[in-house]
Amino acid sequence: MYKEINEKKAKYEHQIILGYVITGIAFISYIPLGMAIGPVAFVLIAFPFLGGAFYAGYYSKKIKKISNDFKKVYVTQEMKKIFPDSSYYYDRGFSEDEVIASGLLFKRDRYHSEDMIRGMFENVSFRCSDVLQREVHSNGKTTTTVTVFQGRFYEFDFPKIFRNNLLLLQPMQFRPFSKFHKIKMESIEFNSSLKVYAEDDHEAFYILTPQLMERLIQMDRKYFNKITFSFLNHRLYIAIDSRIDYFDIKPFKTVDESILQEYQEELRDIKDFILELQLNETLFK
Repeated sequence: MYKEINEKKAKYEHQIILGYVITGIAFISYIPLGMAIGPVAFVLIAFPFLGGAFYAGYYSKKIKKISNDFKKVYVTQEMKKIFPDSSYYYDRGFSEDEVIASGLLFKRDRYHSEDMIRGMFENVSFRCSDVLQREVHSNGKTTTTVTVFQGRFYEFDFPKIFRNNLLLLQPMQFRPFSKFHKIKMESIEFNSSLKVYAEDDHEAFYILTPQLMERLIQMDRKYFNKITFSFLNHRLYIAIDSRIDYFDIKPFKTVDESILQEYQEELRDIKDFILELQLNETLFK
């Protein structure tokens, strides 16, 4: 299986390299050619420059198709071992409105979400998917695209109602003009790890028990200070800005058993969130 995938992928990777080489040669040739023949050089260079980029993109999409075909079989296969009553959708994810409503992310210029998993564990229903957000910056002469979030986004739904909403953010994230206000907990270690933005102080202290704060600190360490939480109505949202495109087979990376291990690790994370945060118990009632 892996040998066949890698051989097919290698053929496409060679074509991607060829496309980039054509684009690179066209770019390098533009200055000397422009000095020699003037503005006509732009017309001569544009075709190989854009053609090379299109050629590379075409074969990148072919690798994406290999990835999707592989995921449809093997993500589902691994998922059913842990979550028998679950579904996997490689080509869909959260809507942008759903993500923004969590309070963890802002609206950005470009948004994409895929690899949705939905299921139930310990009577707690959940959804999660990859989310990618990018901002486009232009100064009139050049345009750059900057990734502002890339990682997994989780939603856990359970019959426990929060009367007021609560956000747990990283130290450099702020909500100064929102309905939330910043509060400090009694734990110095927790305050240095995560910042608490609450609508109601009393409920924040009620939800964030010493035991829960310790678990949240451990999760913050596990995900290298890239994790945030929001408690909204009867849902818990978690966003992890890992800068990783989960599940996909990627160009120029050998496909082997490790990709199934990555699938298993991501699925175990879902299970661990439910158990470690005691979402299946009466903590938030």
